[in-house]
Amino acid sequence: GDGEGDVVKETRVETVDFQSQAGQGGTTKEPVQVVHQHHPSSATGGSTGGVVISAASAVARSIESAKEMLTGKGAGDDAN
Repeated sequence: GDGEGDVVKETRVETVDFQSQAGQGGTTKEPVQVVHQHHPSSATGGSTGGVVISAASAVARSIESAKEMLTGKGAGDDAN
């Protein structure tokens, strides 16, 4: 069918995943691809931005978490 809602728009974002192993000096850099799917049938009015905002905030949290691991701040030392 060519009914409404069959069209899914994908936005692909190329990014890099930095990972640091605990207790080791090396940091690995791995290219990753994030795919955002947009379903027109489920998005009515101005509700389309919510998915992008939540995805962006999740990325920001991941980056902040990675920074804390690399600098030694955050969970672990200051938790007690």
